[in-house]
Amino acid sequence: MKLVKLAAAAFALTTALAAHSQIGVYGMYSATQYTGIPCLSIPGPCSSAGNKVSPSGASGGLFYDFKTFGPIRLGVDARGGVAHANKSAASSGGGDNITHSSYVLAGLRGTVKTPISAIKPYLQISAGWNRSNVTELNPALYDNYLQYEAFGGVDVHIFPLLDLRPIELGIGNMNRFGTGTSATTSVGVRSIGAGVIFHLPTP
Repeated sequence: MKLVKLAAAAFALTTALAAHSQIGVYGMYSATQYTGIPCLSIPGPCSSAGNKVSPSGASGGLFYDFKTFGPIRLGVDARGGVAHANKSAASSGGGDNITHSSYVLAGLRGTVKTPISAIKPYLQISAGWNRSNVTELNPALYDNYLQYEAFGGVDVHIFPLLDLRPIELGIGNMNRFGTGTSATTSVGVRSIGAGVIFHLPTP
C-alpha cells in the first residue's frame, strides 16, 4: 500500500512539473567557424585559408524551461560537443581531424510564443570552456578558452514527444586562459546547426 501511495505521489509530482515546465534533451550536428587565426606556417600558405577554419561535429544538451513572462518562456540550457576539421588555419599541414575543438557551455534561454503554437523561436546566451588547437602550429598542442556565444534558432513541434530544430545560428568569441605557445588569445566563433529534441509531453 505504501508503495502504491509513493508511486501515486511521484506520478502527481511529475504531472505537476510537466504542467508548469518543459524539460527536453537534444542532439545536433553543427559547423563552427573560428576566425582571426594568424597563419604561423613558414612558408605558407596554411591549409585553411583566410585566417579561419570550420570544423564540424555532433553535440548534445538539455534544457529546462520553468518560468513564463508574458509571451516569453524563460529557462536554462546546458550543452557539450566536439568538432573536427581536416585543415588548419595556423598550419600548412592537413590530415584526418587535424583541427579539434571540445566544449561545454551553459546559459539562459528564452522561448517566444507565436500565433502558430507549433513554431517556437528561441534565443539564448551561453558561456563555458573550450579546449582546442585552432591557433597552434603544432596540432598536438591544445589551449583552454573561455567561450561565450549567443544562439538563436527555431524548434518545430512534430509529435507529443518530438520537435525538430531545422536551424540554429550562433555568434560569439573565445578568450584563452592559462599558458599557450601561440600569441593569439582571442578567436571569433560562428556556428550553424540542426537537430532533434525529445521532451515531456507539451502542456
